[in-house]
Amino acid sequence: MFLHTDAMKELRSLISFTQLRFHCNKQRGRTIHVITATNSKGEAAVKYFSGQTDVQPASCGSFIRMKDDNSRLSTVCAQWGWEKGVYHVGKWGHGVKGDRLNNHPAFVKSSYHYYLMPGGSRWECDDYIAGVSTGDFWKAFVR
Repeated sequence: MFLHTDAMKELRSLISFTQLRFHCNKQRGRTIHVITATNSKGEAAVKYFSGQTDVQPASCGSFIRMKDDNSRLSTVCAQWGWEKGVYHVGKWGHGVKGDRLNNHPAFVKSSYHYYLMPGGSRWECDDYIAGVSTGDFWKAFVR
């Protein structure tokens, strides 16, 4: 199941969450497990993913790594994102409106991705174009 940005916007109006947590793991890979920070940068990320703004937020300083995060992605936040035809801009996502939570919310071009392709073959967790196995998972939480 994939949540559209409009659904996230409605959910935020109903329960007023202040944080998002991204968690994925591949049995044959690494774990991404980050939560948005309780600061203005973290709030900017929550607003972006809940459709309250189209301004892509800065990635560095906007999240905290959880204990089990062993991803490479979370250590290179200055290289994240895509904006106006330029990669490695240090921002969350790439400006897609409806599927921000699953379509490259965090990624480094051709290297490390948090990405799910509904009905497709690309399901990535700190990797790029790699297969999936039984037990792999991708989750997003609000708090």
